[in-house]
Amino acid sequence: MNCRGIVMQGAPRATGQLRATQSLTRQRMSAELADPSRVLFSNIARKIGMDGVHLSAVKRFVLGSCAVLALLVMSGAGADSSAGVAAFRAGDYGRAISELTPPAAAGEAEAQFYLGVMYAAGWGTVADPAVARSWYERAADQGFAKAEHNLGALYRDGVGLARDPVQARIWFERAATHSSARAAAALGTMYYRGDGGARDFAAAADWWRRAFEGGEADAGYNLGIAYRRGVGVNRDFVMAAKCWQRAARAGSILAQNALGSAYLSGEGVIADRVKAYGWYRHAAVGGLSVAVQNAELLFNQLSETEREAARAFAADLNIPHRP
Repeated sequence: MNCRGIVMQGAPRATGQLRATQSLTRQRMSAELADPSRVLFSNIARKIGMDGVHLSAVKRFVLGSCAVLALLVMSGAGADSSAGVAAFRAGDYGRAISELTPPAAAGEAEAQFYLGVMYAAGWGTVADPAVARSWYERAADQGFAKAEHNLGALYRDGVGLARDPVQARIWFERAATHSSARAAAALGTMYYRGDGGARDFAAAADWWRRAFEGGEADAGYNLGIAYRRGVGVNRDFVMAAKCWQRAARAGSILAQNALGSAYLSGEGVIADRVKAYGWYRHAAVGGLSVAVQNAELLFNQLSETEREAARAFAADLNIPHRP
């Protein structure tokens, strides 16, 4: 066999293939130099799973997606929630949703929060706890205290998701550290009940105190109860009555009823049946059923002179009831 001939027959083919490959490589390099976008879109195609698809199709897909994204961004650019919030407060919830959606999509936390409220309550739309939770989470992730509180309430109450008191505590505490008095009050109650963790009366009293200082009147009622029972704080009837006095005048019907009982028994204050009836009556007008019973029972025990004085005292209180 002439092996030399075999070699000679294969050599020209190998040389020809090499030259063809080199020629294609030079052509490709020239094309890439002439159009650098080919490299860019080739890399994009590989990353998004479109490797092998004609580059013109890849370009159309990518540029179309960018255009849609740009339109979405532009629709929210410069938008703010003021018009939507105004519509919300006016009770025009349909308009509020349409006004708040662009800034919410653009990342404005206040708009996201109000959308969460409306989807949770079914105002201007069909109630959808899952959508409400999604908007709350987006706002809460930005440290928006009201959204953090509401998200905690969803976890605490199990609305639209599995009840999770541990998560509720976490979100309430985040909101409370961002100055939410309502969250501090809720957190205090969870510590008092041992909901979502160990029971801690001292922590409960501390959070109620913070909430009370932040303007949450019912937290003052709870703090007064803590002082009266001596849980988490030293037992102190005078401090209990002081808490109820302040909370009652801030509009807490629970504190008003408790203060009526303090005046009736003389615990922490000088006993005074006229004032006891006055506070019972005020809480009763505010809608507290137990106060209605207390007022009626005490009124039947008063003399006519005491009744006249009690009516006058109740009328002079002139304290607006909290909604």
